[in-house]
Amino acid sequence: MADQPPAVATEAVLKPSCDLPEDLPKIRGYDFNQGVDFQAVLKSYLTTGFQASRLGLAIQEINHMIEKRLEPVEVAEGNPWQKSGEAKPGCTIFLGYTSNLISSGVRESIRYLAEHKM
Repeated sequence: MADQPPAVATEAVLKPSCDLPEDLPKIRGYDFNQGVDFQAVLKSYLTTGFQASRLGLAIQEINHMIEKRLEPVEVAEGNPWQKSGEAKPGCTIFLGYTSNLISSGVRESIRYLAEHKM
């Protein structure tokens, strides 16, 4: 009896498996033997695992926002906030970040994004 784990522990941990939905994507990482294609690597994040999947979903959403941003929007004449000859983007993207990113190497990426209105 002493060799057995406590029943409360086994009941909490050893649960029966359940069937997964058919439409659930299969977890599979990028195959680097096919060469390095950064676009494909980022796309593969959707099926790499939890954290990479979340990053993949974020990348997918950012790409969608960038596509919308490239769509032209008509602007009323005399808009004081509009620079002469500048087209209004179809989407305004807000970037939020914590202060620890500024003291890291990420600050150059943030600067580049802001500088180029990306």
